[in-house]
Amino acid sequence: MRPDLDFRSLRAQVEAATWMPDFSLLYRRAGRVRMRDRMAVVGALVGTLAVFAPVALAGVFGRPSPAALGPNPDLGEPWTPLPSVSPPAGGSFETTRTVRAAAGDLPDGVVAAVDVCVEVPQARRCNLQVVVLRGAPRGGPLLADALRQSALDKVDHVDLVRLAPQTFMLSGEVSGGSRTSVKFRLDDPSATPDVTPVIGPETREALGAADRVVQLVEYGDLFGVRQSDGTLSLLVDQPPMARRAIVGGLPVAAGWWVTGSDLRSGAPAVAVSKDQGRTWLARTLDAPPGIDAPTVVSRDGTTAHAFIRYAKGIRHFRSRDGGESWQEVGTKIELPAPLNNDGALNGRAFGALMRPDRSVQLWVRGDSETVYLESLDGEHFGVVAGPGGSLHAVDNGFATLSDPPRLSTDGRAWDTGTMPATLLPE
Repeated sequence: MRPDLDFRSLRAQVEAATWMPDFSLLYRRAGRVRMRDRMAVVGALVGTLAVFAPVALAGVFGRPSPAALGPNPDLGEPWTPLPSVSPPAGGSFETTRTVRAAAGDLPDGVVAAVDVCVEVPQARRCNLQVVVLRGAPRGGPLLADALRQSALDKVDHVDLVRLAPQTFMLSGEVSGGSRTSVKFRLDDPSATPDVTPVIGPETREALGAADRVVQLVEYGDLFGVRQSDGTLSLLVDQPPMARRAIVGGLPVAAGWWVTGSDLRSGAPAVAVSKDQGRTWLARTLDAPPGIDAPTVVSRDGTTAHAFIRYAKGIRHFRSRDGGESWQEVGTKIELPAPLNNDGALNGRAFGALMRPDRSVQLWVRGDSETVYLESLDGEHFGVVAGPGGSLHAVDNGFATLSDPPRLSTDGRAWDTGTMPATLLPE
């Protein structure tokens, strides 16, 4: 007997064999896949543009102008001069006069090194010349076209030293090179100045108590100068320190003072010689290295002040025994804003002087004017008014490096010096 058919199972098998998929669901899944692929392509394109677009824009807009190489003789190109800078509507460029250094003695023997410049953009031309600051104007500069080989040369660290009563030495670093020095005399204006570069001597001359000391190269050896005729002499010994710098403007009776840094630690140091360089008393100050060597002032060679500049603030040391020992002054030197900010003293001109009454004056070149500080007791400093410009000690007085320069015998009452006629650079 045949078994009965299972129609329910047979129906399920037929439906499974004839099932059709839901194509709407497949379409939705396919659309999502295509959208995902398109977004990946767009992202890759955006990333590529982010990398190459700045390079392309720099090539279009940042392309340098062609260099002025001049004509090509192989192609027979004619020569065409480069465009020159035209003067302003007034017809000429601005002319400036800057007093770079001063030396000599008051009342009528002070001379100044003056840089006269024509301010041509990108082609500044200057003429460094020496003039005499006296009551009656002279006919012209005592020395002109000094140190430079070209009017376009840059001259830095100009110094003017009185070697003998009528003999001076002008020196400076030309266009970043080595220091160049020339000698000239004040007592014979009609004579041609000796512009032969000064070189170090090879002999040791007899030096007296009134003779001076000079340097021909920054941080280099010291040489004695015989006051009778300005002859240079080798010294018996050099001060035992690095980065040596002579303390200028001191009275002859104060001896020779030199600042620098300790050979081992690099700390600020001061050396003193009372016998024209035969022996040196060198002492290291209890302070870390500063921006530069200490600035030292003294009147009698016994009481002296040393000031060390840092990126922020000035430390003050004092000696009462001719440099044998130094003690730091506890009172802080308060500087006005913005000179009291961190790094504010970097790159600024700075100096100090001691007046005949033993008061001390500091000066710092500010952003728009020179700031002066005064101490009557050698310890407490306060801001005071000043003559304008940086201060420089000369024999029997002081001078300001300003236009016009000002002169003073006591550092308090200032008279205007007469600036003679100067020459324009060629």
